[in-house]
Amino acid sequence: SSYLISFRFVSFAYSHHHSAQTKYIISHQHYRMRCSYVLFVVVLQLGLGTAFQQRRIANSVAFTRTDERVIQRPSTCLWQASVDRQTVWNEKYQELVEFHKKNGHLRVGRNSSLYDWQRIQRRKNNGMKGYSPLTDDQVRLLDEIDFPWVMTPYETRWDAMYQELVEFKKKHGHLRAKYGSSLYVWQTVQRRKRNGMKRYSPLTDDQVRLLDDIDFQWDANRET
Repeated sequence: SSYLISFRFVSFAYSHHHSAQTKYIISHQHYRMRCSYVLFVVVLQLGLGTAFQQRRIANSVAFTRTDERVIQRPSTCLWQASVDRQTVWNEKYQELVEFHKKNGHLRVGRNSSLYDWQRIQRRKNNGMKGYSPLTDDQVRLLDEIDFPWVMTPYETRWDAMYQELVEFKKKHGHLRAKYGSSLYVWQTVQRRKRNGMKRYSPLTDDQVRLLDDIDFQWDANRET
């Protein structure tokens, strides 16, 4: 029936959405999603509501109890995402512990994934928007290896300019800062970093993700 086809399609779409959402949270370590993605979720939820309503109506018309057992399938989306995030965190922490044992410090190279991970922990500890806070146990574990909680001047400057750019987009709806302004110059520098221009240190994966999240235009010539 058309109801069965609709329900199976929506169920498949929901399963795909759950998997994609979990991977997004683990990869980005935050919950900010683009408007197009949020719109997809809203439409999907409306479709689910309609499909489940049709299912309840069909069951009320033709229902025969054959077993007194009631089998429920609990929603595991949030729980699974939490477990996956903790697993990833533990793996990176152990990698940092091994680095500390081998080198006696935590000054990893800027191109290392551990450098990016340490930046994220400092952002979490400082309560940066879009990042889930660290647990007390995570803070304790990091303290045990003398984790450097104080952000470097470069990190502080970059995060401050990024937040300024986020606020600019919220206010104007675009990222076209005035020519010659500090935001204009900063965006130019980020493009040069991404393109590997000499004399510029490369952006970290986390910085690239943050800029992608606000639809940063990497090609200045394509800005409209």
